[in-house]
Amino acid sequence: MNEGAMKSPEQVTAALNAHLQEKLERTGCTKGRLKAEFTSTLLLSLSCIRTRDNKSMLIWDFDYPLQKAIRDYLEICGPQTAILQVDIDLTRESFLYTHLSRAQHEQQKQAAAREAEKEIQQRKEELKQHLAADTQPIGKPLAEKVATALRHGSIGYTHRDYCGMGLEYREGQYHYGELWDGGMHLSRQSFDTQSAFVQWLSQQSNASLSNIHLKDTFYWGNQVITRERLEQFLQDGAA
Repeated sequence: MNEGAMKSPEQVTAALNAHLQEKLERTGCTKGRLKAEFTSTLLLSLSCIRTRDNKSMLIWDFDYPLQKAIRDYLEICGPQTAILQVDIDLTRESFLYTHLSRAQHEQQKQAAAREAEKEIQQRKEELKQHLAADTQPIGKPLAEKVATALRHGSIGYTHRDYCGMGLEYREGQYHYGELWDGGMHLSRQSFDTQSAFVQWLSQQSNASLSNIHLKDTFYWGNQVITRERLEQFLQDGAA
C-alpha cells in the first residue's frame, strides 16, 4: 500500500488545503478556484484574483508537493472523479470541494453536445426562413437590362476557392452557375437565347436564388445572386 493510500480522508484533505493556501498566499491571492481534470493525464489550473490590484490570474505551474497532494486526495476521496473543483476563500478559511464523476462528466458532455446541435439546427432554420421570405420577383425590366449588360461583362466574385454564384454570357449562351477560383467551370443552367434567359431571370427572386434548396447549408445565401447585386452590376459594371 502506498503512502497516499495509508492516510485518512481527513488527512489528505487537510494536506491539500494547506498546499492550496500556500500557493495562493505566494501568489498574493486570498480567493481562487482549483480545477483538476483527468483526460489521458491530469490537467491542473488555478484561477485567482491578486489582492493588491484585482488582476485576474490563471496558474498552470504546480510544484511536485502540490501535485502529489492533489493525487493523494483523489486516490483516497475521489477515485472515480473526472473533474475536481475546489473553491477557496482564505478570508473565511473555506475550501469547498465539488466532484464530478466520469459518468456525470460524460452525461454533461453528451447533454452539451445535444444542446449545441439543437442550437445549430435552430440557427439553420432561422436562416432558411429569413432567406425564403424575400419572394419579390426580379421582374422583366431588370432582367432585360441585366441580359444586355452581360454581353459586356459578367457577375461574379474573383477570389480563391468558392466564389458563390455567377452570371455570364459566352459563346452565344447565357450561363448561371457556381464560381470556383473566379471561374465558372460548370453551368447550373444555360440559355440559348436572350428571351429564354430573361424569362427565367424575371421569375426568380432573392429567395429562389438563395440556394436554400441545397442540402449543404454552406451554400445558403453564400455570395448568391440577389436583386441588389444585379442592380449594382448595372450601376458600375461589376458585381
